[in-house]
Amino acid sequence: MSSFIVSLLDARIAKACAALIAFTFVALAATRVDAADTLATGAKNYKPYAVEHIGIALAGAKDLQAAVKAGDVKAAQAAWIKSRKGWEAAEPITGEFFGKLDEAIDAWPDAKQGYHAIEAALFSGKLDEIKDPIDKLVADLTEFNTQVSAASFQFEPQGLLNGATKLAYEIGENKSKGGESPYAGTSLTDMYENVEGVEAVYKLAFHPTLKARDPKLAARIVDKIEDVEKLVKVKDMKAVNQPALKKAGEELAVLLQNSAAKLKLNKPAVGE
Repeated sequence: MSSFIVSLLDARIAKACAALIAFTFVALAATRVDAADTLATGAKNYKPYAVEHIGIALAGAKDLQAAVKAGDVKAAQAAWIKSRKGWEAAEPITGEFFGKLDEAIDAWPDAKQGYHAIEAALFSGKLDEIKDPIDKLVADLTEFNTQVSAASFQFEPQGLLNGATKLAYEIGENKSKGGESPYAGTSLTDMYENVEGVEAVYKLAFHPTLKARDPKLAARIVDKIEDVEKLVKVKDMKAVNQPALKKAGEELAVLLQNSAAKLKLNKPAVGE
């Protein structure tokens, strides 16, 4: 074979290799863009859920405010519980995206403001002690509602995964002991709403993408969410299997951590 032909073949091979490399880079870049677009869509799909439940929290707080002004203890207590349900369902995003407002609204165990500054007196029937904390709670929830509802605000997928993972771990590690709402006796309800909130984040923001990339892991996460849900769907705190709930919550957190690589996100930290 002549040197000319060899040179020509080498040039064509080099050109073909260069084209293949370029195509590979373009394909990888397109994959990254597609992944980002898919997760961005998931984050948008989750936002109405967050807006709805912060709206429930705010409506309950306003009902609480009105009931206290009317001196209606039972209505005030019911309104506090209603507000808490909305808040707890949105808790995957409260601290992750709105840290200062989260501290003002749901500080625990430092109960100097927010829900827990109201709880003890309210469920002891001492309405005269809680007017100012309630007014502040309504103001803080109003600001929260304004921020999360703004058209310009969008959730970042990384923050959603971080928040859901941390809360799953917290359910098993801390909340399973039932001490967060001792005066209202709603610790079990808090956990149930938390699980619903984690499920909403996962299914609305991440499940379709993860199912396409790792169907087995996606199915395991759904199954583990159901396991945790069953453990908190009991009649009272005495019926909670705390060791099983602790284990299931931690396992759910680990599965969500494991999903990060498949979703091309950073692995969330827990226990901080």
